[in-house]
Amino acid sequence: MGWLASLLQRGKVASAGAIPAARIEADAPPVDQGPPPDHPMPAAPPSAAVETGPIWSPLFDGKAEHPTDGAGLDRLFRDRDLLVITGWVSGDASLRVESDAGVIEPKLRVQVARPDVSAAYGFPARVDGLLLAYRLPAGHSARVVASAGKHNRCGEITAFPADGCERDLGRIVAEYAVARAPLVDVVYDLPQHLAAVVRSAIPSTEPGAPQGHMEILKSVPGAGGLCVGWTLGEGPFFLIDENGLCQPLEAPERWNRPDIFSAFAADYGAACADAGFLQALPAGFGRHARLIARHGDTLVLAHERDVEPAPRDAVGYARWAFSFPVPPERMAARFSRHDGAVLKTLINRIEHPKNTWVERAGIVPAQPEVSIVVPLYGRYDFVDHQLLEFAEDPFIRKRCEVIYVVDDPTIRAPVFANLDTWWQLYGVPLTLVWGGRNRGFSGASNLGLSQAKGRQVLFLNSDVIPTRSGWLEDLSRRLDDHSDYGLLGTRLLFPSGGVQHDGMVFEYNGKYGVWLNQHPGKGLPPLSATAGQIVPWPAATGACLLGDRAEVAALGGFSEDYLIGDFEDSDLCLKMQAAGRSVGVCPDIALTHLERQSFGLQGSGDFRMRVMLFNAWLHQERWRPAIERHSVTDAGAAA
Repeated sequence: MGWLASLLQRGKVASAGAIPAARIEADAPPVDQGPPPDHPMPAAPPSAAVETGPIWSPLFDGKAEHPTDGAGLDRLFRDRDLLVITGWVSGDASLRVESDAGVIEPKLRVQVARPDVSAAYGFPARVDGLLLAYRLPAGHSARVVASAGKHNRCGEITAFPADGCERDLGRIVAEYAVARAPLVDVVYDLPQHLAAVVRSAIPSTEPGAPQGHMEILKSVPGAGGLCVGWTLGEGPFFLIDENGLCQPLEAPERWNRPDIFSAFAADYGAACADAGFLQALPAGFGRHARLIARHGDTLVLAHERDVEPAPRDAVGYARWAFSFPVPPERMAARFSRHDGAVLKTLINRIEHPKNTWVERAGIVPAQPEVSIVVPLYGRYDFVDHQLLEFAEDPFIRKRCEVIYVVDDPTIRAPVFANLDTWWQLYGVPLTLVWGGRNRGFSGASNLGLSQAKGRQVLFLNSDVIPTRSGWLEDLSRRLDDHSDYGLLGTRLLFPSGGVQHDGMVFEYNGKYGVWLNQHPGKGLPPLSATAGQIVPWPAATGACLLGDRAEVAALGGFSEDYLIGDFEDSDLCLKMQAAGRSVGVCPDIALTHLERQSFGLQGSGDFRMRVMLFNAWLHQERWRPAIERHSVTDAGAAA
């Protein structure tokens, strides 16, 4: 203890007879009492710390030359509601904190032998060093009290002068090494002081001690990130940045690491199983991280490294993050516990260009009955097939507007170059819209919605081809005649004639732990349909979906919170139902759908599977109660 010399110089100032038995002495502080307890005192770094003596001179019972008991207050640290004191007691003496209601129990009490004090004063009994840590209720007065025999000394917490108090909690931790790990629990929600405690952690060479390594540590400022690595031995483990922001490894995603098992099985045995981990980093995590393990009363520094930048684009982040070996059946749990929030933040950060390019060919009706909005991505050869059918339909050609939204920068030039050719070939007035970047199905459809002038809006995939004239007029009239419906879809058939869509239901998939959109009867021959029929369904596909333009716009159109695609159509349907309107499908109106050929899918295989699982997770996070009310047995397929 570096303050012992000072203590020895001052130690004989107080004697047993100095304080009458019935008297409580309060050390009078100087006029400057330091900052109030509800304002933090900045902790000085260890290099700037100034060695100080004990807060109080020792309190003795018995003769000064041969005291029988004694107590001393060495250091006092306070910040907001945190109070940490250290000192010592001998025999029946005590050191404590009291309020008007009585003795306050500390959150942490650490006791160590102090043979140095025993030798200095010749106490006959053992001398115990004490570290007492408290979280004091705001606004409550409290005082430190030392007692030795009939003698007492006390001091109000707020009255201790700032220049006499300890300014660096790390110095206290250095003196009481056994308090390092348990003190983490006391200061866990105080990052500045947690960082001071964790600074004391050092690597361990003890056989079987916790080990770990952070192989990948990347983050997006303000959004969060991921740490991927391995750990061995009992913890618990936690990550902490330079500012004291702490992230426990309470439920990381785990997997087997054969390389770790091979290297460490001799020391750790079966504990090497599932050594690999993936752990999310919180949004405010700093630039440097330490991987710490609690090992008994000690803190073990397993590894430390700088944080690297993660991809800032949502799709780029997903491609990177989904590459780690978490199996698909655990992805929903991973999104809930780890990087689902990161992806949501990155998706919400997407900013679309303010400029929109619009070109028209032909005379568009001043007040169209229906605005047909068709996003184009990847392939645009389907435009000819659609326009060929539109040209044969007087309702579309004369009373509707057709809006193609270019959503792929690689096809922008050829599509706009074909505008006049399409108009001359098919005689259908056309509007082309380009929003400056790829926005996905939702964003492109919403951009088209913002340009639409029709009383109603039809969202249509570019690979959906009409099979007869008059279908849209029938669908439009049916929506007008059934005011309880807010959205109407149609039957969609594969080119082979089998059903692709006759309505959607929600079905829970136990393997993946998410509700998925399902198309009952998909691939089967279509059932007979009654003319003019509307079948109610929980949802209908956005590949061909009609609604009142103003009403759909008021609902915000399609949600742009989903990654790349999937579930935005059922999301819109659930929004419509939440607004009190129904969703239905008209099975007697059938179109051909070349499913999934219009967008080319940004990715395939395993990545596409994980994107779908993310969107399913997000969908159920938002709509779980409504989805569960729409059990699969409630679907219109039973009608």
